[in-house]
Amino acid sequence: MKILSRLAQLGVMAAALSVGLLAACGGGGASSSTVGFEETYTSSAGAGEVMQFRINTTNHTYTYTIAGTSYAASGVAVGQSSSGALTSNGDGTYAVGASGDGFIQAGRVRPIRAMFVGHVAINAIGGTERIPVFGLSNPITTVAGLADSYNFEGFSCNARGMANVTGRAGCRSHYGTSSIDTSGNYSVCINGDLGNTGAHPCTSTLTGTLQAVAAYPGVFDYIGASGHIGWLFAFTASNGKKIMVIDHDDHISLTHEFGHSVFTSSVALNSGDVDGKYFVKSNEGDEHLVTIAGSSVALTLHPGVTGTLTYNSPWNGMMSYDVPASGVSLGASGVAMAAGTGVYTSVSNVDPARFAVGFKYQ
Repeated sequence: MKILSRLAQLGVMAAALSVGLLAACGGGGASSSTVGFEETYTSSAGAGEVMQFRINTTNHTYTYTIAGTSYAASGVAVGQSSSGALTSNGDGTYAVGASGDGFIQAGRVRPIRAMFVGHVAINAIGGTERIPVFGLSNPITTVAGLADSYNFEGFSCNARGMANVTGRAGCRSHYGTSSIDTSGNYSVCINGDLGNTGAHPCTSTLTGTLQAVAAYPGVFDYIGASGHIGWLFAFTASNGKKIMVIDHDDHISLTHEFGHSVFTSSVALNSGDVDGKYFVKSNEGDEHLVTIAGSSVALTLHPGVTGTLTYNSPWNGMMSYDVPASGVSLGASGVAMAAGTGVYTSVSNVDPARFAVGFKYQ
């Protein structure tokens, strides 16, 4: 597949990454400090777009740079960059003001030194709809450093521009497992466990390679059988486990995929391992808080209702959740992912397109 020059894209990534990267703080036990900081995040906008965001919570400013785009036909150019204002909401989140070039119209984000989550509205990509964004700082820079066994959750749409997946039949969430070796060869198992395919068989599989350009650290070309199908970036959390993101930019397969997926190192969980409060955004435009305490889970999407978690279900590192229906809630069930890295994701049994991602703030 032919896309915009990879060297051009990666060159922009290198330029953005070279500014403002600070020492890793890790994801485990992250908190929302009120102390100002400046950080640069490699981010996936969940519509097939890699962006760099530099956030300054002292000066209340942000700068974005497009590092890889699926929207050249809509006038989006690799390398375009502009800045705008952030307004503190007093709760760890910031309202995103319009960028100077008008590309970003608005948004709401929550940054910590390790991770960045929120949404933005971009007229050229989805109009006024909320595009979910999730990013990481201090990326791993070698292929060998990515080697691990992972669980993942995410979503993809079969066409560009679906910033909000509500009611769109072409969008589907997914979960599964993956492995990467020290040479950058990867395997992906959808809906199954590579560690035990007998008990949890894959509904589909994907293999390929990762390619890094030494001069441009931190972003990897995610290559399938026929060519480029996405960009990958990752970092190591404070507990030594990895968080990885794939920005799906697949123009070449029969089904196409535009969206993003979040991976964490596969590790067995015990009750209490992931206790805390998480700030979460979904690909349907909503924002909520998740509180985990042992086998109990509460979501502000379902006020006054407490659900249950089953650890290591359907396999190690995953958690099945069930929130019962009540007078104030229709209830919910599905599969969530947390590995003590500070990241949290979930997919729904009822809503086939819904995907949510966030991080621990307390």
